[in-house]
Amino acid sequence: MTYRIGPTPHIMVYDTTTQTIAATNTAQVITFNTTDGTAGISLVTSGGKASRLTLPAVGTYLFLVSAVVQAVGSNKQCSIWFRKNGVDVTASNTSTVCLNNQPTTLAVNINLNCTTPGDYYELWMAGTDTSAGIYATAASAGPPAQPAVPSIIVSVVQVS
Repeated sequence: MTYRIGPTPHIMVYDTTTQTIAATNTAQVITFNTTDGTAGISLVTSGGKASRLTLPAVGTYLFLVSAVVQAVGSNKQCSIWFRKNGVDVTASNTSTVCLNNQPTTLAVNINLNCTTPGDYYELWMAGTDTSAGIYATAASAGPPAQPAVPSIIVSVVQVS
């Protein structure tokens, strides 16, 4: 007898564009333009922006986030945090101060709960300067040749 267990709900999304702060000290949603592997979890467009990671079932999900934060100039602050169903998630904010136009990679690992099938999470950002944001880098011909660096990569997998 053979049993087949369906795939664990998961998704990986990323964005290949630079997203800068539109207005200082104003929250804005982070969007994604590429989905690379998904089962059960979906990237949903709302208001013309592909930003909502919608979860299929009650449970706990591990979110892994990598973002390249940068600003022109120095001492510009940028924060990134989660919202669940449009409400800020307590203690989910990560903030950095950008120095001398140098990129900083933010890495965030957080467990978030889905209490109702269809709950969604979004990433939001705000900053102290309109040059602050998440920056993508084009592929390099080298040597050595290197692939492009997305401005943000998010992987989500259900863990319980």
